[in-house]
Amino acid sequence: MSTLLALVLLAAFPQQQDAPPVAADAAAIRGVVIDTKNGEVAFGATVEHPTGKPCIDAWGQRPQAFVGTRVAGGKPSEFADHFVFLTDADAEDVYRGLAEVGLQIDKHVSRAEGKKVAGRAFLKGDPVAIVVTWKENGKWVEKPYESFVKEKVIVDGKEVVKPWTPKWVFHGSGVIHKEATGCIACPCDCPGGLIADVRNPILDPMPTVFFDLKSAPPKGTKVIVKIRPDYQPKKP
Repeated sequence: MSTLLALVLLAAFPQQQDAPPVAADAAAIRGVVIDTKNGEVAFGATVEHPTGKPCIDAWGQRPQAFVGTRVAGGKPSEFADHFVFLTDADAEDVYRGLAEVGLQIDKHVSRAEGKKVAGRAFLKGDPVAIVVTWKENGKWVEKPYESFVKEKVIVDGKEVVKPWTPKWVFHGSGVIHKEATGCIACPCDCPGGLIADVRNPILDPMPTVFFDLKSAPPKGTKVIVKIRPDYQPKKP
């Protein structure tokens, strides 16, 4: 790690007694911070309340992520108005950061190809964990991305509401195929973003989910989204 990068990380991730291990002042983060030593990518985001969009305080299915970027490849992203955690960082920079910390991709497809193989194929890559952290009443709070969402499943013919338990993998399709959706972590196996829930095949079926805005910080809150390997990445 260069001296310059080390200084940037030290400034962006001040160690505080009440803070998570790599928490930062959300307002201080510009772009994407890549911490290769700890294997983590972080970027600041603002909490939005995109009411009227699928799965926001309502049950539904959607391919669009709940965390995403305003820009993708230097251009306005397609789904910026769908995201609860909206970042000014470029989706391509997030992709490069995830690759730099060692995450690898095993299978990626375009959205067009994804429609052709829907229900029959899976995106594949290294597993990741996603957390959201912010300061509340002077103390840092850190929650898994999935903790803001509930899921509805059928058990023995009956609908059951349960915590959302996605299986996240880094596939990178949205940047590799220049889809410009802005999606970071999609709530189904969708090739439009960078990370997907791969419990089901591509696009079919989509989980039935409910993003509970009451569980999220107030609108306008500055947060930090952190993505890290969920296990030791494979070596080249």
